[in-house]
Amino acid sequence: MNDIRRQVGASKAGRRFIAQMRYYNAGDFAKLRGFMRSGYYDLVLMENPVERRLLDLKATRRLHGRLKVDQVESAEDYAIQLILTGEKGGARLRLQLKVNESYPHQVTHYSLRPLAEDEQDQL
Repeated sequence: MNDIRRQVGASKAGRRFIAQMRYYNAGDFAKLRGFMRSGYYDLVLMENPVERRLLDLKATRRLHGRLKVDQVESAEDYAIQLILTGEKGGARLRLQLKVNESYPHQVTHYSLRPLAEDEQDQL
């Protein structure tokens, strides 16, 4: 687990992920709302507003519970791709997160989706 933490925490995208997941796993959606408002790039929020994103994450939390990193597929400075496992039922999800290169490294892409069965067999 320490290797995963090191890999994720070494990138700017990974640090954004860690901050967001801390609020998500705690169920603190008020702080998650504030994090998204300040930590997501404006154009990204125009495409999918904070409130819609929160509804999606609340549904994910009800369905899967807290999420933990199971596998690091790629970890670059400004982009990560991870496999997460839910505490309810053990579902596996793929997370992709990208941040812009300039400080404060706002999120420019966020995707969380369940893995299809054929994808799970390949891992």
